[in-house]
Amino acid sequence: MGVKERDPFLDNAKFILVFFVVFGHFISQVQSHHLFIKEMNNFLSLIRMPALIVITGFLSKNFNRPGYIEKTVKTLLVPYMIFQIIFAYYYYLLYNKNVFTFDFFQPQFTMWFILSLFIWKCLLFIFTKIKHPLLWAIVVGVGIGYVESAGHYMNVQRTLTYFPFFMLGFYLKKEHFEIAKKRSARLVGFVIFAILWVVVTQFPAGEVQSWLAAHRSYVTNGHGQWYIGLKQLMFYSFSLLAGFAFLSFVPQRKTFFTHMGRRTAYIYILHGAIVRTLYVYVIEPEEFTTVWHYFQLPVYAIVLVLVLGSKPVNITMKFLIEGNIVDYVSAPIKWLAKKAEPTVQKMWSGFAKWINNLEKPINER
Repeated sequence: MGVKERDPFLDNAKFILVFFVVFGHFISQVQSHHLFIKEMNNFLSLIRMPALIVITGFLSKNFNRPGYIEKTVKTLLVPYMIFQIIFAYYYYLLYNKNVFTFDFFQPQFTMWFILSLFIWKCLLFIFTKIKHPLLWAIVVGVGIGYVESAGHYMNVQRTLTYFPFFMLGFYLKKEHFEIAKKRSARLVGFVIFAILWVVVTQFPAGEVQSWLAAHRSYVTNGHGQWYIGLKQLMFYSFSLLAGFAFLSFVPQRKTFFTHMGRRTAYIYILHGAIVRTLYVYVIEPEEFTTVWHYFQLPVYAIVLVLVLGSKPVNITMKFLIEGNIVDYVSAPIKWLAKKAEPTVQKMWSGFAKWINNLEKPINER
């Protein structure tokens, strides 16, 4: 029996989404120049991270397999720790900082997503054991906004705000993605895009940006009303609609960039430092005087994703990006992870039972 061929649809989607991320980091440096640029970046923000997180959740269904914790530590936590150190020192040099500061739990720029992904994958052990997991994820995602002390440390605010997208993706089936592949879906997607653009641009661009960034509490963003969580639900719905519309336009066949959809981790992790370096030594926003100056930014983004998604980068950086370095230096850690896995799973299961017990009436406990 032959190996089942990989569906290029999701690889195409992942590559385009990570391009949106890179392009967004380029234009975010000049979005104050014109309202349209800020609104465009906000609109891309509705799509890129929520859709990428949904797809990541969909691809995380094997969490119950043996060795899952070991693999998750190796491919997420180890690269996170390595690049936290590298980027902290690099940005110290790049910006000529007077003092070198470092904290494992204060994610460097783009590294928040790697830490969040590790946390989401661990949370599967709890949320898959409780009733109504998606509903609870939404409650947590909306509720964290009311906690003023939550914030950038360990990326708690953003991690839990985006968590419902991960859980939604986890429970989606392949058939759900087939809906977006229908020919009629593109017309629906176009209409959704048009309506969302009109609706979202009615809000102040700065306010939209604060909601989509999801790194501060409601009160910190100037929203003290008790019912403000409903607005978070509104932006959740906007992102889901935008994500569906986006998927309706994703190519379903192999393209020249399909294979790079498997290397999005390389593009994502490495691009941030390069973008910042270009803005220090090459790109000078204050000299942007014509539309042609702005057109160079998508060109930079295209070149960067193609280079970082290339085979040479994959070969040279694999030992760091995929955590293969641990195969050489951390045999004791691998042994400990294997020993600890049954205990950790029992701990998550016990916690899940406790949550389920809370849902029962008192007289049934």
